[in-house]
Amino acid sequence: VREHDGGINCVVVSPSGLFFASGSDDKTVKVLRLSTGDVVMNLAGHSDAVNAVAYSPDGKRIISGSSDHTIRIWDAFSGADLHVLTGHTDKVRAL
Repeated sequence: VREHDGGINCVVVSPSGLFFASGSDDKTVKVLRLSTGDVVMNLAGHSDAVNAVAYSPDGKRIISGSSDHTIRIWDAFSGADLHVLTGHTDKVRAL
């Protein structure tokens, strides 16, 4: 995924199979159309590398875990940052 400005740490395919999301050292999650590779959303909000990304089973949410010790929950359709989960004492490496 050349659209990232840093190394890619994780990739996940949406439940619909139409999109994939990638997390990067550039602190973002990119959502791309699987058939074309076009970026459809750029999810920015983490202050450090994104190490883990997952979709909810219904495909309505994207969850990201970061070296900034937070987990963010995003709306998979609008890209809205819905929740920030804090309290972790170290990097979030898996979801």
